[in-house]
Formats: sequence, structure tokens, C-alpha cells
Amino acid sequence: MTETGLNKSILDATTPIVQLLETKHIHDYESQKYGPEYKVMRPCIILSNDSREETKASLYRAKTRGDMRFWPGRLPNFAVADQVFALFIENSNIVLLNLSDGQPLNLRDGSDFSEILDRINYDSNEFIGVADFGQETEVNDPVSSELDEPSRFEVSSYGWDSDVEGLVKRLNRGDIKLPRFQRGFVWSTVEQSRFIESLILGLPVPNIFLALDRVTKSLNIIDGQQRLKTLQRYLGGEFSISNSKKIHEDLRGCYYNRDVAKGEKSKVLEGADERTLSDSILHSIVIKPDPSSDSQEYGQEYNNAVVQIFRRLNTSGKALQPQEVRSCIFYGPFDELIHELNDNTAWRSFFGTVHSRYKDVETILRFFALYEDFENYKAPMPSFLDKYMEINRNMNEEKRAELKDLFEQVTSLLLDACGPSLFKTSGTFLLSKFDAVTVGFAKALATGVKFEKSQIISKVKELLENQDYKDSTVEFINDTGNVVGRINAAIEIFRE
Repeated sequence: MTETGLNKSILDATTPIVQLLETKHIHDYESQKYGPEYKVMRPCIILSNDSREETKASLYRAKTRGDMRFWPGRLPNFAVADQVFALFIENSNIVLLNLSDGQPLNLRDGSDFSEILDRINYDSNEFIGVADFGQETEVNDPVSSELDEPSRFEVSSYGWDSDVEGLVKRLNRGDIKLPRFQRGFVWSTVEQSRFIESLILGLPVPNIFLALDRVTKSLNIIDGQQRLKTLQRYLGGEFSISNSKKIHEDLRGCYYNRDVAKGEKSKVLEGADERTLSDSILHSIVIKPDPSSDSQEYGQEYNNAVVQIFRRLNTSGKALQPQEVRSCIFYGPFDELIHELNDNTAWRSFFGTVHSRYKDVETILRFFALYEDFENYKAPMPSFLDKYMEINRNMNEEKRAELKDLFEQVTSLLLDACGPSLFKTSGTFLLSKFDAVTVGFAKALATGVKFEKSQIISKVKELLENQDYKDSTVEFINDTGNVVGRINAAIEIFRE
């Protein structure tokens, strides 16, 4: 923090800040018009001097030159010149953490910092200075020239009312499935608390959308994850109602009941409020996967209607990416496998930091789908991956172990021979290079071919100089002929 910036209430939104806010889907400066009349406000939390301040951050571009600005409200009350702050995103909140206030980070249960950490899936990359934010890997994945034809579909649904206590019991039993995928926007404690407060006060809340699993008869969440997760967490004692002034005073700091309270002195809801919350009714709309909407693309269990409804309900703010949708509607043992492999050390060396929109997970799915079924590939790629993931959703343990071993072997040997930059050019991950090299190499390994390090290097070089491979990577890399052509070329080269 500079003295000039604090005095004038102006901070430059440096490149790392701009990239972070865009990557985390908080704000896009590039699309913003110049001038203070176009500024936007975003929730902001300042942690400094062992205190917490909930405020708003002003994001705008200067009137004349369009310089990008970033200003957290009331910052001068907590910062002095030359102090260093870490900036990171806690779900929908911009968080400024003072690293120069002389106070040790308080990680004790119930502390402000601990509360924030509990709500995010964090790693060491989240806590770095504002001048050193890492850039998320860009993936070269252009659309295909071959597109799916839009289709009409029939929808069958029914209404279902359940009290809060019953919903939570079903969640805990697994009768209602919480998808593995967690939205980039996850409610803060205040937002969760206001939802709980609304139910206690008898205020109306939105409907929940569920899909009936035709095989297991369980209910899969299409829309309403945050509301249901909030109820499950609150009744389970994972948090108390926020002390925010936005909440009615008599509810602040209250746990659900004495059984789940953190300590004997913890505040709990009055008996009447506890019963009101438990008996509150939430209305759900249950989508039945009507057989008339089944298609070859999505199979019988999840049909076109359910997929389309999910995508349309989940398009507020930043639209969901294809793999984010797949990890919800095709959740199962195979989805668990590709997420597990996403933590593989060799794979992380190739791809870089974990991608916020699951592009790294999708790339692993791409490898398996093409390795097993590239001969039947038909563009567009998203539909091909949808179909493969739906068919293999409940993959058996033996098959998962086989694919896991293959993926780990392929990535380890290629990393050792060719280094971490094999699939990247100027920081961009090249999917066309990835699918050709990995599938061709994997096919050879599966037949028992053994490679020395020098042979791997030589084969990769030969592939990259192959004319069929070059022709398939000029444009429309996901077109049917291009995908099949370069993988066939790779298989022939690695086979020899």
C-alpha cells in the first residue's frame, strides 16, 4: 500500500489483480466502460489488526485513459503506507489479508480467518502477494465446424413438498445426491444465515429442482445445491448464524440446537425458532427422465431433457462449462477417478495449476474417451465426451484401476522424456498435440511395447513433423477427420 494511494483513495488494479478477478468470475475490466458512472461494487472482507470488516470494493476504469482501479471501502481504517496485503477470493468475496500488521494468523475455530478457510477449497497458491498471482493455463480448444442440431424434447415432472428436517435426513442418507462439483460461487456465512433466517421468519424461498434417477430412484440436484447444503451444514452444527447486522439480533450467533453447539456457552435457537425451521416446507420440482426424451447422445439414465434443463437453470452470471455440467449430472465412480487423477503429480507438471472451470479434468476425460473409442469419434467434441462419460458413469473397480495405471504410466514416462512443456506453447495447452501424443503412446504401451527415453523423444518429434498430423492441427482441431486422422498417425508412429 502506498501513502499516495491511501490518501487519494486510489489503487491500481495491476495485471495479477485483473487476471484473478476475471479467472474467479468476479469482474471483467476489459468489457467495462470508462468513467465512475460505470463502476461496479463487489463484496469485500478486510482482515487486519485482528479484526474483520465487511465492506464493498469499487471496481472501475478512469474516465480519460481507462486505467483500471480497485478500491476497498474503509481501507484507510485498517492499512498504513508500505504494508503488504494478500488478495484472494473467498467464493464471491474479495478478501484482503494484512500480512504486515504484526498479528499472527488466527486459525483457531471460530476465528474470522478460520471461518473463511472453512468455506473454500484452498491451497498454497491462494495466499500469495498481490504482485505475484499465478496465471491460469489457457487451453486451445476452438469449436468444431460440425455442430449438434438443436432438438425438441418432452418434459415430465411433479411437485414435492418436504420439511427441512426431512430433507436433511434424506441428504445425510444419500437419497438426495449432492453433486461433486462445487460452483465457483458458494454462499458466504452471511448468505447462508439469511437463508436460515428467511425460513424462520416464514418468508418465501425459491423452488428446488431435482431429477429422479431411473435406476437407483435417488434424487439428483439440478438447481438448489447451495440451499440444501446450507440446511445440511446448519442442522449439523457446522456453523452458527452470522453476527452480521443484516441478521435479526436475537438470531445472531445461534447454533441450531444444544446437541450441535460448539460449547456449553454457545448460543442456540429458541425452541420455537428451532421447530419453525425444522417444520419449514420447501417445494421441489422433480424432473422424471421421460423415456420419450432418451437419445443416443445421453443414454437412458440421463436424457436430453434433464441435460438441457440443468444447463438452462445454471446460466446465471458465468455459464457453466461443459465439464462442470458433466460432473453434476454424470456423477459416479468414473467422475471420482478423473478428479483423483487431476491431482497426479506428473499431470500437474504438464497442465499447471488447478483450473477453476475444470478444463484440466475435461482433458483427462478427453484422453480416456479417445483412447477407448476414437474410431467412433464424431464431432462435436462436447457431445462425444458427454456420451462417453454417461456410458462409463458407473465404471467397475477393475476397469478404473486399469485406466488409472495407464494414465499414470503415460504421463510419468512422457514427463521424464520430454519435460513439462511438452503440450504447451507460450503457456497455452494444445489439446490437439495432447490427444495425438498421449493416445498414440498409450496404444503402444497397452500392446506391450517398451520405450527408452531417447525413443520416446524421437517418436514425438517424428509425429510433430508428420504431414497428416500437421494438416489436422491447422484449424478446426475437433472436426471428425482431424481428430481421427492425427490419432491414427500417432498410433502408426508409436507402433513401429
